[in-house]
Amino acid sequence: MKRANVIFICADQMRYDALSVTGNRVAHTANIDRIAARGATFHRHFTPNQICSPSRATMATGLYPRHHGLWRNGVALDDRLPNLWQALSLAGYATKGVGKLHFQPLLAPVERDMPESLAYWERPGCEDWHGPYFGFDAVDLVMGEANEATRAGHYAAWLKRNHPEVVDLYEPDASPDSRAQDLNEVWKSAVPPELHYTSWIADRAIDFIERQGKQAEPFGLFVSFPDPHHPFAPPRPYCDLFRSEQMPTPTIRAGELERMPAYLGEGDDPTKVPYIASGEQPREQGFLLRTDDISDETLAIAIAHTHGMIQMIDDAVGRLLAALDDVGVLDDSFLLFTADHGELLGDHGLLRKGPPPYRQLLQVPLVLSGPGIRAGTNLDALTSHLDLFATIASLLGLPAPATDGTDLKPLIDGRVADVRDFLFGEYHPRRDACLYNQSIISKEWRFTRYPNQPAWGELFDLREDPWEHWNLFPERALGAQARALSAVLDRRLPPQPLMVNEVLGAY
Repeated sequence: MKRANVIFICADQMRYDALSVTGNRVAHTANIDRIAARGATFHRHFTPNQICSPSRATMATGLYPRHHGLWRNGVALDDRLPNLWQALSLAGYATKGVGKLHFQPLLAPVERDMPESLAYWERPGCEDWHGPYFGFDAVDLVMGEANEATRAGHYAAWLKRNHPEVVDLYEPDASPDSRAQDLNEVWKSAVPPELHYTSWIADRAIDFIERQGKQAEPFGLFVSFPDPHHPFAPPRPYCDLFRSEQMPTPTIRAGELERMPAYLGEGDDPTKVPYIASGEQPREQGFLLRTDDISDETLAIAIAHTHGMIQMIDDAVGRLLAALDDVGVLDDSFLLFTADHGELLGDHGLLRKGPPPYRQLLQVPLVLSGPGIRAGTNLDALTSHLDLFATIASLLGLPAPATDGTDLKPLIDGRVADVRDFLFGEYHPRRDACLYNQSIISKEWRFTRYPNQPAWGELFDLREDPWEHWNLFPERALGAQARALSAVLDRRLPPQPLMVNEVLGAY
């Protein structure tokens, strides 16, 4: 009997509450909601790291960043480590990766010969390479977001070859409206939507589905969209779908940042380009911004554009579902939708992402449907990206991999109500060793410590303050609670601020 197919869909920088199925009253994510309606929605799903590359490597390997080695952006994943796509390939699956993978740094030197680096794409004939790569038989890469996506990768090569006039339309100067002056990464893209990388990714994925769905062997497909990552620059009509004056207002409690570690009093410059060029002074990962100097109007436009990018992804997901149905494999496939990490989007007076392990960054959507998964299942257990490799292997009847995660099949089947008491997170900084932090999360508490700066700490009562707006760490009466959670961290994830994997460049 032919095994079920796997379609793993990933967004970049999408928080848990971005979808209508997870409570967003502005969003209209009908197609992602269809996956949820056909299967299970996980309402307490977290990543152990709030930055792109470490989280993506965890999704693939089921390991903490300290174990898979991709501990910060600018480091490469070891392709000899077992991962989900290698496991599928070894089990006889045809495997394909389309979009943003981010297993290697963008600025890796040319001598490292890394396909996800800019240097690799300066070589003649590089666009003819399509893999194999990290267990994928073939890949079609998109590298970067907005105008950065035109610099390198298969999409950039395709665009320059077939539609060279569109390359400049990605630039903010081509925007049909003026660019925000107080946040330079907010504009309306002039790129035709059918030529945008979100559509191109869907096109490549559909080509694979139409071809492979008719074959005897099962397939595994990773579809990875670079959005809704900043810059906030969707094309029309998506940049105009949501009116800024109707967007939800970011949640900020007066005085909350004064109770947080002192580094949150700093932040990036909103008028600065949010990328690090080769040779530029290092800046912290995520380019965290305070929104003090951004107008309410500009911030509302950024939020509206984020919803527009999510809508464009949802429309692309609808096309994928239609293609699966057209070739007759929709009911014989596992579909998974998630994101690598979240986005602050103005909450706490902060934008983008960075060192603080707020819920808006660590909690992400996860919906999963497929054979044997009861429609309309809602799960409140603590789950993690660490669990995805083991769970997919279990659902497919493949040998259990050795990971840091847990097989969620008993949870999905209703045999258990919970799979763990605690989740753990860890952030390794790029620039300032004081920012190294470790977190422990239960259904009641989130505690974060900074081993290199013991005076800093974060403690939130999630029963009274679910979105983490009032740090209780300064309260002496709760010192015993903080010490108890810290002791669990000592046992389960002792501090490891120094990592040995080689830094090859930013992004």
